[in-house]
Amino acid sequence: MRRKAENRLDDIAEAAVTCFTDMGIKRTQMADVARTAGVSAGTLYLYVTSKEALFHLAVLKVCGRPLDRLALPLADPGIEKTVAVYAARVAEVAEWPALQEALNPGAKPDRTTLATIGGELYDILHEARRAVWLLDHCAREVPEFDALLSTDMRSHYRDDIAAVALKVAGRPGAPGPAIRLSARLAIEIIAWAAMHRMKETPANLIDGLDEAGARKTATKGFAAILLAAADHRY
Repeated sequence: MRRKAENRLDDIAEAAVTCFTDMGIKRTQMADVARTAGVSAGTLYLYVTSKEALFHLAVLKVCGRPLDRLALPLADPGIEKTVAVYAARVAEVAEWPALQEALNPGAKPDRTTLATIGGELYDILHEARRAVWLLDHCAREVPEFDALLSTDMRSHYRDDIAAVALKVAGRPGAPGPAIRLSARLAIEIIAWAAMHRMKETPANLIDGLDEAGARKTATKGFAAILLAAADHRY
């Protein structure tokens, strides 16, 4: 019976991830998750006490946290704790050794370094894609998540990548608007190849493209757009 309960909790967590990612927090109803999980609304309340608790469960799931030791029904811990789970996961996966090395004052990154940094980003986003999809859809409804996404996960790394591109081009100084925009566009190349192409409709899929090919092509594009922007003197 215990194993059955664990399986059902995982099914509910998966359904919650699907519904919140597709519809956001406000539009998602408990009935939507129950239907997706294949359980009754009454059964759902045996596992979670509210929609807020259900959202917390979804965040636990995409962040790779164990569910088998949760006290059921799961209560809403408050949005601060939900955001803290996500922030902790961001810290765990944001391992960019090539980027950090390139930012060191004495480092002399070259063109190959940019492709390596792009590859690191690709691996991070590919592994954490479900968590990113969930955050992308729900961030506007939760200011704390929006701050995490816009600052800790985007603008900070955007500017670091722009700074490395300038070092490669031998142009000291702080990145200006044009190179920062180019860094944002370069990140989007990686993001689409590592994550968003996996949500394409069958009609838009690229025949013959495997994971290795997607990673190689994306990292080359990432480096190329940065180099072009860094070499051009605006």
